[in-house]
Amino acid sequence: MPDLDSLLEKVRPFTMVPRESLLDLAHLVSAVLTCEIPGNFVECGVWRGGASFLMADLLRQAEVQDRKVWLFDSFEGLPSPEEIDGAEAILYTRNTNSPWYFDNCSASLEDVQRSATELGLAHYTEMVKGWFDQTLPDYRERIGPIAILRIDCDWHSSVRCCLDNLYDQVVDGGFIIFDDYYTFDGCAIAVHQFLGERRLAHRIENVIGEWDGAEYCQSALFRKGKPTWKWMRQLYRLTQDIAAIIPPGSSFILVDDGAFGIETAAGRRAIPFLERDGYYWGAPPDGSAAISELERLRQSGASFIIFGWPAFWWLDYYGDLRDYLNSKFRCLLCNDRLVVFDLR
Repeated sequence: MPDLDSLLEKVRPFTMVPRESLLDLAHLVSAVLTCEIPGNFVECGVWRGGASFLMADLLRQAEVQDRKVWLFDSFEGLPSPEEIDGAEAILYTRNTNSPWYFDNCSASLEDVQRSATELGLAHYTEMVKGWFDQTLPDYRERIGPIAILRIDCDWHSSVRCCLDNLYDQVVDGGFIIFDDYYTFDGCAIAVHQFLGERRLAHRIENVIGEWDGAEYCQSALFRKGKPTWKWMRQLYRLTQDIAAIIPPGSSFILVDDGAFGIETAAGRRAIPFLERDGYYWGAPPDGSAAISELERLRQSGASFIIFGWPAFWWLDYYGDLRDYLNSKFRCLLCNDRLVVFDLR
């Protein structure tokens, strides 16, 4: 994973998106690339381009050549809100002295293009000027499949237009992000109207930030498919942990209650526990059986044992196994995702 602090510092002059939401976006991009979820990245409502530049820079650093970031915006500011957008929306347009007004969120296409060139990201970006109802229908075919669709266009009609035109191009396993879900009523209404009319059971997930010492919901997203992003991100980080601590080519025992599968192996051999003929066979009847099976697999070449978070209860329930591991083997890592013992 690239140095995110330096990436965020680079794009900060070009975005109003809070730090936590940018970090979540960066992890989302990295997970999409690691898990090989196909498709381009699209942002509708870009202002000065910062969030799109973050995605593009991650593509550049990963040396990805077959994806790009599409930036759609009027580049003339926001249209007028409607009654459905709520009181906060009306107040925003009237409070022109607000530090968050930014000339009605306007930035010229030429300025955004210049910034992309200066940052070395022009090759990874394509910008389209115009109102969404005019540009999105014309560009859908050129965009192709979408892995990440980031909707940051505030008002009900704009959010609904983006969903109506682009949802079907988001691939299974892809993501749709709503920057203004918790800010303006119209955005939330558009999301729920769309999901309800399509009878889609996507789970809304939150990005949590902090303001004056208190937590608050910054933005929302859903994954088009299962598992949810929260589960996928935790699994992605667990896979990174395994890659960092287990030597390539090694075999390890994976205690996960059958929740993960071999996708976590990252170039290593994962042996399910309990194991029969290479498949997960369920939990052991008692601690003695677990120790016996552990030793069988260790003698067969397993060098590590990893407990994933769905199976942390094993270390409490099978006290004999826990005590055996603690007395004979070194614990290499213990965090909220996994516990690793060196069996060598």
